[in-house]
Amino acid sequence: MFTNERYLTREVAHQVPIKIQLLMWDLVEKLEEKDYLQIFELTPKGSGIVELVHKQEIPEITSIYKIKNTDIKEKMKLYMIDSGEYSTLMFSHEY
Repeated sequence: MFTNERYLTREVAHQVPIKIQLLMWDLVEKLEEKDYLQIFELTPKGSGIVELVHKQEIPEITSIYKIKNTDIKEKMKLYMIDSGEYSTLMFSHEY
């Protein structure tokens, strides 16, 4: 899973810094057991720190990371979905 063609929506491309996009793909790559749906929540915590929460349901996994970034100004929720043919990174409201 998630080893196929990768896509992201225009909105993600414009609002999420490329370093964070690459980090999210990398976190999914490193999982041994993967669900077809990966959930990411980005929350600014002040002082240039963003909390990144990465979740999946089966098997249930939640990981929390603190990263330096001043570009994220508001909370964001993203889905990374593997459809079999390709994988897509999108905001939850785009699903």
